[in-house]
Amino acid sequence: MSFFSRALVFFSLLLTVNGQEVPWKPAARAEPASWPESVKEQAQMMKQKPARLIFIGDSIIEGWDEDVWKTRIASAGAHNFGIGGDGPQHVLWRIEHGLLEGASPEAFVLMIGINNFWREFTAADTARGIETIVERIHQRHPESRILLLGLLPVYEAKSPIRAWIGEINTRLKQRHGTQKTEFIDLSAEFLEPDGNQRRQLYTEDHLHLTKAGYIVLTRGLASALHLP
Repeated sequence: MSFFSRALVFFSLLLTVNGQEVPWKPAARAEPASWPESVKEQAQMMKQKPARLIFIGDSIIEGWDEDVWKTRIASAGAHNFGIGGDGPQHVLWRIEHGLLEGASPEAFVLMIGINNFWREFTAADTARGIETIVERIHQRHPESRILLLGLLPVYEAKSPIRAWIGEINTRLKQRHGTQKTEFIDLSAEFLEPDGNQRRQLYTEDHLHLTKAGYIVLTRGLASALHLP
């Protein structure tokens, strides 16, 4: 996704009306128009093409650097089920519409939630939505491991979003060891000693990752996922 496209997604999030959505209940997205088709395609792939690893999330997952994905992850047998702009409520909708209807993988990798900051949901409610996803995965695939990734640090150290992210990660950490869930927080790998971002790991929007960022992220998962 280009920087311009990411900016459009980000801007559209700022215009999203909270309405009746809550992060722990399934909700469809009206925009982009391609979203329903993406949901359908992912459900079909899950059903028709078994994989050892299933990655679920938003644009951080969807935008995994192509070279890094091909050489380190796809080669291990993986599907990328990321959709830019999604929150936990949208992943729950995808789950209701076939995202988990297929053979059980060895592991699911889940990173979701950052977009709900701009939808003005609380950290507690967003964490509840993420925890609901974990429960749904475990109910459908009780033998699969779940790698629950903490949200990565975005923007500068003093940004209000940092406290919001910190609260979510603290809540998610309590899931570690339950329902075959392993919580992995790689935040420290993306920060300088002063708490600001390691800039070479992020794109100009201070939100998405560069190739170097995905190399660090992949390295942090390599042992847990037995990546080549």
